[in-house]
Amino acid sequence: MQSKNDIYIIYDDCPNQEQTDLLTNNLSEIANQKKGMPPIRDYAFFLMRSDQIMGGICGCMYYGCLYIDELWIDASLRGHGYGTQLVNNAVNLAREQQCLFCTVNTMDWEAKDFYLKLGFEIEFTRRGYLHNSVKYMLRKNLYQEA
Repeated sequence: MQSKNDIYIIYDDCPNQEQTDLLTNNLSEIANQKKGMPPIRDYAFFLMRSDQIMGGICGCMYYGCLYIDELWIDASLRGHGYGTQLVNNAVNLAREQQCLFCTVNTMDWEAKDFYLKLGFEIEFTRRGYLHNSVKYMLRKNLYQEA
């Protein structure tokens, strides 16, 4: 029998928002104490048809960076510029929030060329994934360096 003082690790393959927010909020507090950083903040833009989500973009803003975590468009709406509009909305939000750059990770079979077309540049390439897949870390600077 475990006492309340025993420390142990559990695995959760579907953590709830409250649990993950606890981690984010505590990391934000440490960053604020050590470097005066603003809190990590989530964002999302959704592409809607009536009350149905047909696509969207989401991620977080942290330490002067807007990170694009996910971008998805329903197959019936792809190729009509909605992805570009969603990315542009995220980039505009980054500028409004005075982020210095935007970043996104994408696999070789996903959207590398799409992000390159929008002004992102490959910052790092990681190999070694299953089926010889390659991951690209891309970056878009929002301000010219002085």
